[in-house]
Amino acid sequence: MKINITVFGLLLIIAVTLMMSCSNKDEIGTIQKELLGTWVSTDKSDTLYFTTKNDFYQSNGSMIYDHYDYKLFPDSIEIRYSGKLYILVQPTMHKYSINNGILAIDFSNVQCYGFPLKEITYKKENNKLQHAP
Repeated sequence: MKINITVFGLLLIIAVTLMMSCSNKDEIGTIQKELLGTWVSTDKSDTLYFTTKNDFYQSNGSMIYDHYDYKLFPDSIEIRYSGKLYILVQPTMHKYSINNGILAIDFSNVQCYGFPLKEITYKKENNKLQHAP
């Protein structure tokens, strides 16, 4: 009887873990769809163009349409520079939030190539993907 309870307990833990994992994947998929498009920083100094679930481009005062790879997690985004100046930089993790057309990414925890060490707030532009000028 004790073996049956142990087996049942293990199966229950596995089932709950799988359900939570699927829920996170669904949530990330929804966020990725919402993320696609053009995002302009509130101070107009930076623009992000999210083109796929893995790629975005950045334009600012020193770079025009420079490429980055990204990967979403439930509360963080991993960003790796892979643009024109291709330099060997490690990916960095940053907290983010997205709500009602407002995207906030906190770059204050670690230097991310091409971004200042601060939180940046972006506003989605026209819900359409726009390309660099």
